[in-house]
Amino acid sequence: MSVSGFLLVTLISLSPLLALFWRRGQAPLPVSARHSALTLYREQLRDLERDRAAGLIAEAERAHAELEIQRRILSADTIVERKMTTRSEKKRLFLLLLFLPAFGFALYLVNGHPSLPPQPHQSTHPAVTAEMQALFDKLARQVASMSPDDPDYVRQSVLLGQVDEHMDRIDEALRAYRQALAIRFIPELAVQIAELQTQRDGHISADSLALYRKALDAAPADAPWRLAVEARIATGEHDQER
Repeated sequence: MSVSGFLLVTLISLSPLLALFWRRGQAPLPVSARHSALTLYREQLRDLERDRAAGLIAEAERAHAELEIQRRILSADTIVERKMTTRSEKKRLFLLLLFLPAFGFALYLVNGHPSLPPQPHQSTHPAVTAEMQALFDKLARQVASMSPDDPDYVRQSVLLGQVDEHMDRIDEALRAYRQALAIRFIPELAVQIAELQTQRDGHISADSLALYRKALDAAPADAPWRLAVEARIATGEHDQER
């Protein structure tokens, strides 16, 4: 985002506060302490009268309670209303208008600068400790030493592919996934491979399109991703015709 864009967004965000700051007159607060107190006590008087009519309260007790509520009403009626446009309120609002964009801009500069080019999320690599990297390397060596006839080969290859995908090593993840797919065709895994290839290539290739079709043919009728894959196939067919 450029500096001009940041300032424009800031101005739009602060426009309600700016309108309030420059508004003329002595407008009271929409909900004041006096108004709230008077409303409460009047409702209490109505509740008291309703209880008396229903026979839920004795007359002497009602008279005593009514006298106390009336006393509170008189006390609440003396509360002074605060105004939104007093000098102190304007000063605090002005400081808020200055502080908000300054704080937002400082927060923005922590992770970027308007002069920097945009960077996609995929370019960021998660930090991995030495212990975790050692475990990943051990898993890679274990899969490399396994025979494709091993019953655990598919599961370990998929796990290795998931690790590589998490580390944003797309080519390595595709290699591990394809090793598992070559032993046993799993529709969900085929879709995952096609998605990764599409992400890497920036378009749906002929190979990815073939994987989508084969996965759709092998998937159950109630597979939750059928509609998404059908949309991918339609897009890929359209791209192939162009």
